[in-house]
Formats: sequence, structure tokens, C-alpha cells
Amino acid sequence: MKKLISSAIVLAAMTAAASPAYADGGLGFQIAGDTFGANYTITNTSTAGEFVTGFGVTLRSPFGFDTVDGGFGVDGSLPFSPVGGSGVLTGYTGPSSFVDGTPSLNFTFTNFGVGKSFIWNIDVDQPNIATVLGSDLIGSTGYADFSNGLRGLGTFQALGTNGSQFVINTFTAIPAVPEPATWGMMILGFGLIGAAARSRKTKTSVAFA
Repeated sequence: MKKLISSAIVLAAMTAAASPAYADGGLGFQIAGDTFGANYTITNTSTAGEFVTGFGVTLRSPFGFDTVDGGFGVDGSLPFSPVGGSGVLTGYTGPSSFVDGTPSLNFTFTNFGVGKSFIWNIDVDQPNIATVLGSDLIGSTGYADFSNGLRGLGTFQALGTNGSQFVINTFTAIPAVPEPATWGMMILGFGLIGAAARSRKTKTSVAFA
């Protein structure tokens, strides 16, 4: 019985340690007014020392990110670059460009500490329509990955008359990405299974009179 209680206490302590201290807003991001020409800023507002390791946005249909101007699909794409040295400050590792009209952006970082901000400038449009307000993006989704191994999943909710803000609703474990060695072992395993199946298929039986 004592062993069971002790195990329960250890499990509770581990769960508490894994939870972000600022679970209702470890990352701040707002979109106000016309999405054209304004810098976007995400800020690490965690209070437990977690680093932001990734951030992503998926716009609700029919919106997409216009990398140039005039509505996506109208003109070509330009290389993506952070604003004001914020990429260096946060250890931004990519990507360096996006396809014009893509509904999703996914960023990765190595040094996005508490209080730091990442800033970029990229327009949001509908096909062939150039004016989109922050409030039009209510219902879009996003995520923020933290250095404690948790991913905050959230939505864009109303902010004032013409704006929206990203609000984390729940936390889950960051999806694991197989290491290259793991991929190699998986491919080798599938290959061996396929070879064995072919070997069994080509076997013939010989009967002697």
C-alpha cells in the first residue's frame, strides 16, 4: 500500500513538472486591423523559463499567406525573412521561403527565450482579393511548441472590432519525429519483410512419382 501511494506521489510530481507554468498564454500573438503591411509579432510570455521551439498557423479557408501583394495566385513568391534581426535573436532556423497562397506557416527556433519576440511581415489574402482584417481570421488554428516537450494547441479568437488573438486551449506532447537511424531501420525492416514474402511466393513444390 505504501509503495502504491509513493508511486502516485511520484507520478503527480512528474505531471506537475511537465505542465507549463503559464498554460493559458505561454505565447502571445495578435492580428489587428488590415493584415497588409503590418508586422506580425509573437512573444514568448512563459513564466517557467520554457523556450519556444516551434510555432505554426493554419488559416481557415479560403485565406492564405500572400508573400508579395495583390492577392495570392496573382504574383510570384519572395523569400521570407524575419524583421529587425528578430530571427537571429530567437535562433530562427527556417523555413526561408513559403509558397504564395499557402494556408500554413510553420517556424522553428533554437534560442526563443522568455521575453523575446519574433517579428515578420507577410500579407494574408483571399484568392484575388487583397483586403483581409484580423477579425476575418477568427477560427484559424495554431500551435506553439515549448522546450518542456509540450505543444500548446489553440485558436484565433476575437480581439476588439477588427482583430483576433491566438489563445492556447490545451496542451499535448510534441509529436515525435523519427531519427534518421530509426527511418533506416524501418525501411530495412520493410525490405526484409518484402523479400521474405517474395521468397515464399516463388517456392514450388515437386512431387515424385
